[in-house]
Amino acid sequence: MTARTRQEKALKGGRWIFAIALCLMSTLVYAQTPPAPYLRTPTSQQLAWHELEYYAFIHFGPNTFTNEEWGESQSPPDVFAPTALDTDQWAKSFADAGMTGMILTAKHHDGMALWNTSSTTYKIGNGKWAKDRVANGSSADVVQMAAASAKKYGIKFGIYLSPWDIHRDPAMPKTNLTGTIYDEPQIFGDTTPGDYNALYAQQLTELVTMKLPDGSPVHLFEVWLDGNSGSDTVQTFNWTDYRNIIRQYQPDAIMWGHQGVDARWVGNEDGTTVATNWHTISRTQDETHYSGDELQTGVRDGLYWTPAEADARIRNGWFWHANEEPTTKDKLMTMYMQCVGRSVNLLLDVPPDTTGQLVNKDVDVLIKFKTQRSAFLNRGLLSPGFAANASSVRDGNSTLFGPANVLDGKPDTYWAINDSEKTGSLEVALGENYTIDAFIVQEHIALGQRIGGYAIDALSNNTWKTAVTGTSMGYKRIDKLSSSVKTDRIRLRITQANATPMINSFEALGTKA
Repeated sequence: MTARTRQEKALKGGRWIFAIALCLMSTLVYAQTPPAPYLRTPTSQQLAWHELEYYAFIHFGPNTFTNEEWGESQSPPDVFAPTALDTDQWAKSFADAGMTGMILTAKHHDGMALWNTSSTTYKIGNGKWAKDRVANGSSADVVQMAAASAKKYGIKFGIYLSPWDIHRDPAMPKTNLTGTIYDEPQIFGDTTPGDYNALYAQQLTELVTMKLPDGSPVHLFEVWLDGNSGSDTVQTFNWTDYRNIIRQYQPDAIMWGHQGVDARWVGNEDGTTVATNWHTISRTQDETHYSGDELQTGVRDGLYWTPAEADARIRNGWFWHANEEPTTKDKLMTMYMQCVGRSVNLLLDVPPDTTGQLVNKDVDVLIKFKTQRSAFLNRGLLSPGFAANASSVRDGNSTLFGPANVLDGKPDTYWAINDSEKTGSLEVALGENYTIDAFIVQEHIALGQRIGGYAIDALSNNTWKTAVTGTSMGYKRIDKLSSSVKTDRIRLRITQANATPMINSFEALGTKA
């Protein structure tokens, strides 16, 4: 080989190395240019919570047997006497119904504990039912049993621990307990002798450090801190200590309260919300409470990521009552569309009866609702094979930010445009005509909620016709059309955003025309 040949080969090699370096540099540049987080963003726990969407509330306790809602009768623990308790039936029913978890009232306002606590004598463990079970070698810790059942059937588990405690409230009569071991000191209230906050902290600590029968820890996905009180007794709750206890022992648990810490009340108990819903608010749990209407909407660009949860009931009451009937699958579907379809999680109460099992009628409605829901949602038409194009693509990098990302079904990919742009559009060519009656669109909320206006169009007779107009987008929007459209091309337009928009997913529901 001549010196000239060696020189030419070295030059070519150098060019290849230079070209590879340029590609690597280009890749690195692209990889470093996703949009910056916009104002408040969800924690990883909150992101996981958003994805749960629909789960169960279980109101179960002495009220189940006394036909009450708040437990003002203050009956002794003997009143708690399920004839065929089966927490496996709860968990299996919820899993079969497509629910992702269940939250149990470990202690409701009545104050009777459903677990083996050392904090009070007013617990089901001191009743005949529990003593008989223990004597027969069975567990009488309903909270532990429910947690084990949730794990067995692959759903999440959470607890409700009422801050208001009628049993300890001096303003609430307790005639049925006078002279018994349950006639405990009345320490609820700022002016009473004793420290109710210490009692509550002890109960909370017992629950968040609970272990399953096999010795493994109970993992809680949510802790419900209901602030409701039905008396004039003033009790200042030490929310800071409560939060610290939960964070220490259950760091992945979402803390629900009127306005946080991690998730907020939707403002009503109907399982619905208004069309515009922001995942942020600007007050903490310790500040003046928002009204119900304010909580439904939230605060755009608020100080805290505190998304809404809609709590509702399958029956009129929260606890089981013999004279009540469950709602219908159609009403549940309407509820679902007006909360989950508007980026709000649905917490649906399904109470066990006096046997300790869910009523067959209620389970039947849940299964029918799942069938109806699945029949509606499982008609997605779009797939990665469809051609998608956009008004622009961030940095021109279609791999990282192109419109095809909205069709790949991945939670961490998205279509994005340049920082200077706050409106834009993407089109999907269907290849042939389809009849479409609903759309699902998701914002990439990991980097914040940005979008305040969007529209979806369908091409008909070579003319774009608007099928959907919306305001806030957030985690997920399900828009059902008043009448179906026949089209072979659809378009999503972002009409308003406070920062460059990011779309994670776009789906159309329907059938081939």
